[in-house]
Amino acid sequence: MPCIENWQKKPLSIVQNIFENRSKDDWISEVAKYFESRLSNEENISVVPSLNDKPIHEIQPNCLVRFRCMVQDTFDNEFFLETYNITDKVKGETVMKTSCFQDLIGPGDYDIDMSSDKNKTGMRQILYCVSIPAETDWVKESWKSVFTSTKPNKEEPSTSGQSIKRSRDEDDDTMTVEEGNKDQGDRDFGSNKRAKPSANSGRSSSAAEPLNKNHPLPDENGPVCLVKVYDESADFKVNEIIEFYGVLSVDPELSSIYDAQTNEENGMCEMDVGDAEEKKAHHPPASIVPRLHALTMRRLNHDNPILPMEILPEQRSQMQKDASTVRSCLLGLLEKALLGDSLAAEYLLLHLISRVYSRRDMLALGKFSLNISGIPPNSTYPRILSKFLQDLVTKLYYLPMSIDKLNEGKFIPTKNYSTNRLDSGILQLSTGTHLVLDETMLKPGTMDANGVKNVQALKNVLTFQKVDYNFQFHEASFDCDINVLILSEGKSMLPCDCQIELKPKDGFPGNIEEYFASFCSQCPMEFLNKSRSFISFIKLMDYELTQEMTKTIQDDFVSARRQDPNGVTADDLHAWLVLARLLSISVGQQNLSHQRWERVKALEVKRKERLTGSTCTSQFNGS
Repeated sequence: MPCIENWQKKPLSIVQNIFENRSKDDWISEVAKYFESRLSNEENISVVPSLNDKPIHEIQPNCLVRFRCMVQDTFDNEFFLETYNITDKVKGETVMKTSCFQDLIGPGDYDIDMSSDKNKTGMRQILYCVSIPAETDWVKESWKSVFTSTKPNKEEPSTSGQSIKRSRDEDDDTMTVEEGNKDQGDRDFGSNKRAKPSANSGRSSSAAEPLNKNHPLPDENGPVCLVKVYDESADFKVNEIIEFYGVLSVDPELSSIYDAQTNEENGMCEMDVGDAEEKKAHHPPASIVPRLHALTMRRLNHDNPILPMEILPEQRSQMQKDASTVRSCLLGLLEKALLGDSLAAEYLLLHLISRVYSRRDMLALGKFSLNISGIPPNSTYPRILSKFLQDLVTKLYYLPMSIDKLNEGKFIPTKNYSTNRLDSGILQLSTGTHLVLDETMLKPGTMDANGVKNVQALKNVLTFQKVDYNFQFHEASFDCDINVLILSEGKSMLPCDCQIELKPKDGFPGNIEEYFASFCSQCPMEFLNKSRSFISFIKLMDYELTQEMTKTIQDDFVSARRQDPNGVTADDLHAWLVLARLLSISVGQQNLSHQRWERVKALEVKRKERLTGSTCTSQFNGS
């Protein structure tokens, strides 16, 4: 284990030291550079506990932690006492301190001069972050194995060594450094004291009433966190995935606002209830929603733990060379999963590596939603196929489309003005999430207004890759990139970029579970990891269409239009271009060749022949 000095266990001491020796006003950037240098290699990162892998009670308060998450909501900026003057009671000296990267300043052998003209109010961004929705089990386990957190040192005190943070067991009064949100700017800072919380502060609130962690997916209960960011230039968008590194703050004092509002709610008049709900939502119990003061962060280019975050040129070159071989083996595995259907396996592979690479007007270029029809009703096949795909991709959610799910489900995020926060919905997913819709679960029944809205939301995702968030008085469209796979008996009721009818080689096996268990058990872990890396890497590849191939495609399109003026449209041309791109990058090629273009035409002819049930005249000249 590397020497970790104080930067991991006592980061606030490092912060205070940099502040006291600052040479310029922008000393917070020096703090970020210091910790970035310490976290520049995996060996050092491995000693930093992860909130994703360890429960809060096993992590030492005020130490450096990391959190891999999705930004679910952005709260109003928070004002706090950034710098303040203190007078040492023993020495009589006046010293300036900072309360950056912490929530509370506590008692000590000094007095705080709240009237000093050198005191400065600062502002920090507040993000509500949740563990990445639909993250698959192998991803979570792989992150644990890549970065194994060290166990906390129980001998070490929880404070940072500076007399600015209250110990958990002290009974002295403390003062919050938070001036609150915009509606709390009039908080009195003339006193160094505040009312003590109740004896069960931060502990009983969660037991008395389950806290809604606001996860987008209803069956998830991973860690969540309030992340406080001090870089004013940092811009955050909802649904982006980030790994934060910062100081963990879980002091019970932070739960006092939540507890106070919980205890007083029954006695409040109606006009006060809304304000109470907002305060509770923005100040959840620290034991359930810890605070993380971000020292530095990294936006994740991808979320595959077995693929380097920064791929070196030589690694990229080698992976492109190996792409064709890995593709061939993966195609064989997908063919088994699709019961021997090699054509459907080809389209499924292209679907798995698709992504939105550009947007023009209302078009989301690169999207490739897939409808696999021919699935028998009342079969467990869709659910088992989804579990199989979860072993290949990093994020996947299986959604059975029953009438009850559509009527009762909450698909669209909604702004809650009582709590002044965004209530999440199933479609609030990060880029690259795979969504499997099981339409075989749809039986005759009555769809209510909410069900109709949910179906329309799915249509918007499939057509435009957008989700219209409900702000009650208006709707706001948010771009998304969700790979949607629809499994259905006949053609899906939802608009899809491509439909392929499943044709099992020997029919559906009697026992689907045993069939999948049989061939999956024979799949070596080494190959499985190569397939996982392949899917993530290929998605990141650049692609360019040469002028020569552009002319070839145009000529073929004109020829196809001449043969079938009403049947071939601009949408068909767009679909062919998407398939050409996906087929090229799937073999590690960044340009389309004549060979690949001929392969695209052949695949489309076979697919359409299967849908019509007869041999059809080719739309392509020379095919």
